[in-house]
Order: sequence, then structure tokens, then C-alpha cells
Amino acid sequence: MSDNKEHLTEELGAIIRLMADIWPADRENLPEAGARFEQVIDNFDQNFGQMQKLINLSWDGLKHLYEKDEYFMMVKAATMQAVNTIREYIVQDGDIKVEEFEKSYGELEKSLLGGAESADTVIELDDEEIKAHLEKAEAEKKASGNQDGVTLDDLASFIMTLNEDSVEDDEIKQLAALIDHLAAKADGESAKALNEAKEVIVKVAEGNGDDDWFTQVSDKTEQAIEAESQEEWEESQASSEEKPAKAEPEVAKEEPVTEEAETEVFHIPQDIEISMVGEFVTECSDLIQMAEGALLDLEERPDDEELINTVFRAFHTIKGTSAFMGLDPISEFTHSVETFLSMVREGKLSFDRACADISLESIDIINQMLAVVEQAQGGDPLPEPPAFAPMMKVLHAVSEENVQPKDAFKQEAENIADAIADAEEEAELKAASDAQESAEKVNGESTGGGDKSSGAETESSVRVSVNRLDRLIDMVGELVIAHSVVAQDKAIPKDSELQRKVNHATKIIRELQDTSLTLRMVPLKATFHKMNRLVRDISRKAGKNVKLITVGEDTEIDRNMVDVINEPLIHMLRNSLDHGIETPEERKKTDKDEVAEVVLSASQEGGKVVIKIVDDGRGINKDVILNKAIEKGLIDPDKKLSDKEIYNLIFLPGFSSAEKVTDLSGRGVGMDVVRRSIEQLQGKVDVNSELGKGTTITIELPFTLAITDGMVVRVGQDRFIVPTINIDMTFRAENNDVFTVMGNSEQVSFRGHSVPVIRLHRLFEIKGAVEKLTEGTLLVIKNNNKRYALLVDEVIGQQQLVGKSINIMAKMDHISGGAIMGDGRVGLILDTAALME
Repeated sequence: MSDNKEHLTEELGAIIRLMADIWPADRENLPEAGARFEQVIDNFDQNFGQMQKLINLSWDGLKHLYEKDEYFMMVKAATMQAVNTIREYIVQDGDIKVEEFEKSYGELEKSLLGGAESADTVIELDDEEIKAHLEKAEAEKKASGNQDGVTLDDLASFIMTLNEDSVEDDEIKQLAALIDHLAAKADGESAKALNEAKEVIVKVAEGNGDDDWFTQVSDKTEQAIEAESQEEWEESQASSEEKPAKAEPEVAKEEPVTEEAETEVFHIPQDIEISMVGEFVTECSDLIQMAEGALLDLEERPDDEELINTVFRAFHTIKGTSAFMGLDPISEFTHSVETFLSMVREGKLSFDRACADISLESIDIINQMLAVVEQAQGGDPLPEPPAFAPMMKVLHAVSEENVQPKDAFKQEAENIADAIADAEEEAELKAASDAQESAEKVNGESTGGGDKSSGAETESSVRVSVNRLDRLIDMVGELVIAHSVVAQDKAIPKDSELQRKVNHATKIIRELQDTSLTLRMVPLKATFHKMNRLVRDISRKAGKNVKLITVGEDTEIDRNMVDVINEPLIHMLRNSLDHGIETPEERKKTDKDEVAEVVLSASQEGGKVVIKIVDDGRGINKDVILNKAIEKGLIDPDKKLSDKEIYNLIFLPGFSSAEKVTDLSGRGVGMDVVRRSIEQLQGKVDVNSELGKGTTITIELPFTLAITDGMVVRVGQDRFIVPTINIDMTFRAENNDVFTVMGNSEQVSFRGHSVPVIRLHRLFEIKGAVEKLTEGTLLVIKNNNKRYALLVDEVIGQQQLVGKSINIMAKMDHISGGAIMGDGRVGLILDTAALME
């Protein structure tokens, strides 16, 4: 095969894979598929004659999928088939049957015109016509061997496009036609699930369907997909077992067939991203470690649902990421383990020692495959570990044949044990070989070729326990404190040589603390980027036009906070899109731009990380909120509440102002979980809204790991710390600088402007503090282009501080944390942003 031909076939295969992940609600892959197809056309070095008609029609199919929703599934299937026919034409040097060309061309042409055999047109028929239509189509299919290309994935995709709360009659008819059509083609467990879904649809059509019929149909579809996947695997296993038997007569006459010849070895995709392999292996290793720990705990607490969910999620994630990387053996194996674990999760199996053995042995098998992937390149073989096939038989016996785990594992235990022994022996030999190779290199005797992965090495990284990082940062903090105590010793200034050494140590410690703090700090960019897809999908499903604007993506927060804050952000954005943003028609009536805006921003303010979600929607009707809370008995009807308190009622457990429940929000759960999650981080969440103009949700998170520069001030006998980043100027006021507004608001003149004065001793009820503004020191604090003056008795000095959260912070709105100062005393870090309120 020429280089150009090989390139064209690879590109066409990539286009087919891209199209497989295209759905009506997710067309992100379409531009890339179109661009690749255009490049393929440009690279054709021969005249394709009649095949050129199919190429042109395939291009029309791609444009249809990009621009239109009509007949989407049928056009997608027909276009994929057409592209595959073009690919086969190139592979076979034009030697394909005319019937194949005519079939691909005819089906694509018919689907683009909304042909009678398209499942999408069935929506216009009544029940009897649906039945007659499908019987006719089935008869034609049997006569000609024609397949219309509709799959279970297409059914699932169609279900995703429906609005659960408002499924139209014609959509129900189309759904019924698709299910009936697929059920007729299916067999086994897949057919059973589809027929059960069909019964549910029939009841709906008759007007006596269950309230949760949509969920039932979705679940049955998922069951059918899983059953079909399992059946396909069984067929592949059966065919692979038949091959040696057929070859036996030939083998007896010729040379013996090796074990390697009997089994086709999978090869890692040529186009795999080498730069992603290291990260993939590291992520999978973390998940495996987490699953392994949970499995061990499960043996002690077999009824702990959270533990089994942890294990299930780990295998589910590995399955998804390995499929994304194109590593089929890993994804297929983890899929089987996931099916097995789902039986435990659903209560069909009790987790016992046999279940633990199966799961832990499966982890070992995955680890062996990951070890190969880590050292491999595109095109390298990825052989199945010796225990792979026996374990797959165990998993199949349990999940498909209802064999008890203990019995299934016992049947294959000997094969698995032999496989493990072989693997251990091979590992020992490899270790010895590696040791010999290392010795040769040390002695300069290595004569082998260069490392095959040189020039394409994956970036190595080390995952360190968060507890170890915490310990390191704490110790650096203690070092800073100890150094501060030494640096403040009165003997230092008297000895110039000692002063020089202390200054040098200060420089080194500053670099050390800066480096240590970056270890657990990560930007919010990745989290914000996830929200782009969320907003896009939800807004399209809700029929709304929304533009997400992100600001401050490079703001860094603690890695643990990123993990926790992700879910609250998702839930609050869902609420904003579902409740806050209006439809284009509603916005047009109120003279708003039809495209709504949601701004997601992050910044560091007053020693805290502040995340805001601002929308320009309908806002919150505080009267509706208050009445709902009273109606649900959440508050006393006679209690007087401020606007802020009313808005914060949405965070009460069980509160919901939605008139109907949707799959986006409205069940009255979640917002209380949002607040609880944020409070666990010792942060807080507030809501502010203006009816008709929009809503702002503000999340404040403490800067728990910061070692920052702070100004130590004294108020009475108490000491406070003001982050120097927020101090604009320090000065003493004259009598003519001080005045009051409306008799009670103290102001001070600063650079020609008046700024309000905040007295810390009154705020914290401190006795013995300076009362007169002219006798104390004023610190001008700047935050968000706003200023105020802070009255303190004196400024003690600037110092590097190890900030630590304190348990009482939630009760002290103006304190962001505490710090141990150079003399060992504790100082409270002022929240300069909260003081402004």
C-alpha cells in the first residue's frame, strides 16, 4: 500500500470514529470530521469516476448534519456507511461490487430526502401505519439483505434529544417505531429489554402509562445496549475459539502453530498521543489505588454502599479514559468488571471474599496492561496478560450465566494461578535481564541500539500524598516562624556578619516557601472550561441562548478545593440556566438581548478566593421565595427578614420555588448541599438579586495555605494582621481631615476624597483602645476600587505570616484566618473585603 493510500484510509477511518460520537445534542466533532474529509478529497491522486458521486454526496451528508436536525440519525448512519464504502474502495484498489456502491449511494440519497424508510418520517403515521410500515421494511430487508443502519446508540441519542416533561405525541410514535424496529432485529437479553420498553410505550400510547415511563424506557435502552455489548464479546470469543479447531487438519501436516499465531494481538493505535500516555497511566494508577483500598475496606464492611460506589466509579472512569485512548483490551476488560460490580451495587450479589478476590485479581490484570502501555509507542503490541482470558470467563459466568462468584472463580482458579505464576516468573527474568543491562551500561559494555522511545519520551511525574504536602507546607510555615523569631532578636543588628547571614537565610526561606506553596495550588482554568460544555448542553436542551463568559481563569486555589468546588458550581449554574435565564421570546418582550450572559469569575480579595456567578436573567422574586418558605413551614411567618436573608432561604434543605420538576433542577435538593460543601471548606456563599435584571451568587473560600506578607497592628491589647496587598497607605489624620456625614457616619479626607472610617475596637468590643482618630493610625484599605480607613492604635511592623484557618471563622465574618507571629503570639487575619460591607 502506497504512503498516500495508507494516509487516506487512516484519515477516513478517523472520520468514521469522529462521526460515531456525533449526536443531535453534541456536534463538536463535526467541524474536525468535515475538515479531514476536505483534506482527503484534496489528496486524491486518481479519477474516481462513479465513486466521485458518492464522495460528493458524503460531503452533502456532513453539511446536512452540521446545519440541520431533520432525519439526523438516519443521515448520520448513511454518511458513515458511505465514507466506509469510499475507504473500502481505496483499500481494494477500486475492486468492490457495484451493489455496495449503489447501496451506500441510495441509502444516503434517500436519508437526505427524508426517504420513506427513514425512522424519522414515521412520526407522521398512526399506530396501524407504523406497524404496516415496519412490516414492509422488514420484508424488504429480508428480501434484499439491506440494513438501514439504525442502532441502539441512535435510539439512545434520540431519547437524549427529548424533553422528559413535554414529549409530543409524534415523538412518542417515533420512539415506539424505533424501539419496535430494533426489538425485531435483536435477540437474547437485548431483545428482552427492548420488548419491555415497548410494553411501556404501548401503555403510554393507550393513555395509561406510568408517571416515570420516560425513565423506564431510558433504563431499558441502557440495559439493551449493555446486553448487546456482552453478546458481541461472546461472539468474538466464540469465533476465536473456533479458529484453532478449523486449522487442526492443516497443522498436522505442516509446522506446529504457535500460541501467538492462534491469538491476534492488539496493537496500540498509531496516532496515540504520546504526551498523554504518562498522564493517563498516572490517573489510572491513582484510581486503581483508590479502588484497591476501598475493596479491602469492603471485606470488613460489605454493606457499605459508598465503598462499592467508589470502586464502581474507579473502574467506570478507567473504562472511559482507556476507550478514549483507543486501548480496547483495557476498556473491554474494565467494562466486564464494571458489569460485575453493578450486580453488587444493585444488590443482586452479596460482596464476599470471592467478589473481593475477583476484583483484586482484575486490578492486577489492569496494572499489567498499564505497565506495557507506559513503555510503549503507537503501533506496539498490547498483549493480553496470561490471566486475562480466564478472568473474562469468570466475569462472564457471574454476570451472564448467574453462576455464583465463588463457584465461577473456583472453576478458573487453577488457570488464573498458573497465569499468575507464569507472569511472576517472567517478571523475575525481566528483572534479571534489566539488572544485567544496567551493569553493562555502567561498565561501558552496552552494544545495543538506542532506546526506541527516545525522542518521544513521556513527561514523568510523581503523585505525592496530599497529607505529605500538607506536612511539608506546615513544616515550611514553622520554619518561617522560627526564622522570624531569630530575625527579631535584638542581638542581630549589633553584629553585621550575623545580620548578613540572617538576610541570606531569609532569601532562601522566601524561595522555599514560594515553591512549597505552588505544590498544591492549581488554576481554575480546567474547572471553568468544563462549565463551558455544561452551559452549552443545558441551554440547548432548555431552548435558551446563553453565552458563558469566564474571568480570572488563572486564579489559583488549593487542589483539594478544586475537587470540592466543582459540584457546587455545576449545581448553581444549572439553577441559573433553569430558573434565572429566560427564553429568547421572554427576553425579547422585556427588551433584552435574546442571547443571555452568564459571567463566571474568580479573584483573590482580602486573603480569600472569591468566585462569582452573575447572570442577566429574570432575577429572584423575594416575595415568591418568602411565601414558599412560609408555605413549607421553613420559617416563622411573623419573623422579619432582610432581603439578603430572604435570598439565602434557597439554601434551606427541601426548599424549591420551581413549579415543576425538571431533569435540570426543581426537586428541592442540592442548594443546601452546595452551602454545606462550601462551609466544610470554611467558606460561605451569598445571593444577591434584582428582579428583572439578574442574580449574583458569591462564593468565598479561605486562602488556607497562604504564607503572606501582613502588617501587624495593635488595637488595645489585641493584635490583628492586615494583608499588605490591600493596604493603600498608612497615615495620621489632622483635626481638619475628620468630619461626619448626616451626624453619624465618620469620614476622613484622603487625597481629596472622603473615605469612611471603621473602628476595630467597636467592631470587636475591645477595651482600652484609642478613641480619637487623630491619636491613632489610619490604614487606607483598597478593595475592588473602593476605599475605607481602618483605625488602629499602632502599626507594629510588616511580617511574613503562615495563614491558618480557625474553627471560629464561620462565626466571625470579618476574620479570614489566624497566624502565629514572630514572638509566638496568635494574630487574627482581617478579612478586608468583609469589613467593607
